[in-house]
Amino acid sequence: MAFEFDDFVPLSAQANSNALRVWSYSTADADVTVANYFDDSRVAGVVQVGDILLALDAGGTSFYRFTTVDNTAGAPDVVISAGTAIT
Repeated sequence: MAFEFDDFVPLSAQANSNALRVWSYSTADADVTVANYFDDSRVAGVVQVGDILLALDAGGTSFYRFTTVDNTAGAPDVVISAGTAIT
């Protein structure tokens, strides 16, 4: 399966501010830690540097990852860095 934007939801206020935001994502996919899983232009349009992503994959492993956004060359790119497992 692939990333589903409709399952990517905010858990915190989305006000126009520099405060970090917390996002939630749940999927039947086996592993959402694969490279480029969250590469979706809509994600790049809403996340900002320092945001936290809570995710639950099919294996029942929840974890968090920190997001960074690279807007160089006019093409936003979401980079999900390694996080800490929450079991």
